Amino acid sequence: MIIILDTSFLFALKSRKDKYYQRAYELFTEIQKKNTKYFTNYFILNETFTLAINRSRGNLSFLEHYISLFFGKDNFFQVIQNTPQDFVDIIEICKKYITPKSLLSFADASLIYLYQKINADYLISFDGHFDHILTRKF
Repeated sequence: MIIILDTSFLFALKSRKDKYYQRAYELFTEIQKKNTKYFTNYFILNETFTLAINRSRGNLSFLEHYISLFFGKDNFFQVIQNTPQDFVDIIEICKKYITPKSLLSFADASLIYLYQKINADYLISFDGHFDHILTRKF
């Protein structure tokens, strides 16, 4: 099984004040299966760290939780580096799904691209704008 991880899930895993904290841990426990691979990309790393810095008002000890999640003992997923061609393909995802009534960030489009590229089984995210595009677990 292949699972893609979004910012909303990764942030909630380490932030007890996040409204999805409890659900994130329930999902984390549920997805711990053998032969399951977990992926995200550097756009999501950027979003997660930016969110952690902003929500904690620069509290470096809070940021340490995310350093451990992405690079340390708490890491359970692989962070994928995008190639120049991936950027072009992500722009095509943006063109396909962005409308005035359905805005999608470049980071979110990059997850849709990754999901399709590696034929993932589902995305874990608390953001509903993925629902009409891919299979989401929340």
